[in-house]
Amino acid sequence: MTSSWRFLLCMLVVPSVAGCVDGLATSYVGPITTPADAEVLAVGITDFMASRLPVASTTLALDPLSLEQSGNVLTPALIAALRKRGFATVDAGNTAPPGTHPLRYWITPMSTGNLVRLAIDGGAIEGNRLFVRNRVGRLQPGGPFTIRAAVASP
Repeated sequence: MTSSWRFLLCMLVVPSVAGCVDGLATSYVGPITTPADAEVLAVGITDFMASRLPVASTTLALDPLSLEQSGNVLTPALIAALRKRGFATVDAGNTAPPGTHPLRYWITPMSTGNLVRLAIDGGAIEGNRLFVRNRVGRLQPGGPFTIRAAVASP
């Protein structure tokens, strides 16, 4: 797939599923092929979080997954990437300190890669990005994150 087609696909698919973010009650991680894929996705999510929130002073609480998904390869990679970048994270089951930002994440397999959907602070900030396979089969960003942020009323 050429880069222009990949970009067009990203611009059509991501906004069309972005509306689905509000309707899901928990985080979700679909099947991830390899630990290397989990690492690429975790770094991409971490980069997005660092672009939206101050790294050294932010605590994140990852929304829990269903019991069937608790052993996925992405969540530990994501926690490690966030902590390595300087974010504090609250372990599941622990009480979150005041000012903690909840992060809900959905990773959906697609025919050419994975769709990442994120919601920070209950959807006040949402980000969506398609990750696609390159010619040698490695996962990589298929375009930029699309971002929706709630605007505070005056």
